[in-house]
Amino acid sequence: MKLLIFDIWGDFGHFRKFYTTSSPLTFSVPPPTTIYGMLGAILGLNKKEYLKFINGRTTKLAIEILKPIKKTRITLNLIDTKNSGSFHLIKTRTQIKTEFLRNPAYKIYIHLENKELFNNLIENIKNKKTYYTLSLGLANLIANFQYDGEYEVKPLEIANKVNTIIPSRNIKKLEFVEGKKYFKEKLPMDMNKNREVLSYEDIVMEVEGNSIEGNFKNCYKIEIKNKIISFLI
Repeated sequence: MKLLIFDIWGDFGHFRKFYTTSSPLTFSVPPPTTIYGMLGAILGLNKKEYLKFINGRTTKLAIEILKPIKKTRITLNLIDTKNSGSFHLIKTRTQIKTEFLRNPAYKIYIHLENKELFNNLIENIKNKKTYYTLSLGLANLIANFQYDGEYEVKPLEIANKVNTIIPSRNIKKLEFVEGKKYFKEKLPMDMNKNREVLSYEDIVMEVEGNSIEGNFKNCYKIEIKNKIISFLI
């Protein structure tokens, strides 16, 4: 199987957790459902159609953390634009403390089932071309990205380490190494064309971006880069 690998990063990111309301919290990594939208933006697929082609049934996806996960809270002034004809007439503000990722950076491993879309994605990322502005969760959190390469991956029967975040279902045994920081989150994995989440799964990460040691199944090795990855979907 051939994978496209690219890096994505920015000054701030916010991938809102589905169970927070008044004080929005962020996932530590972009969920697969968010990455589908990013790929759609690069390919020029609009919001109503990209999930027909890029979803949990047509996509292979892995995520590596490149910089330590750091979070900060910033108070935002929200305004109500529904009942005002002009911005200068808006008098009230609602202050909301919102959690943001600071200097987030990730390496994305991707394979699309649709060959035409996959080839177009490779060319667009090579040429740093997007049809819609790429962001890290919110529209004003602009993202940068860079092509890494295209590599063949080979399946492994058993892996003793993994360089990406890993779904709990692929962990047979987790080895806790002194100095490493492990974290578990539940991510939305797939959506239908009506933007309804179809599945959630627990994932494990090392928040400093280090490898995870243990005994793992359903992993793949990229020989040239000496990396072992675990697909989220």
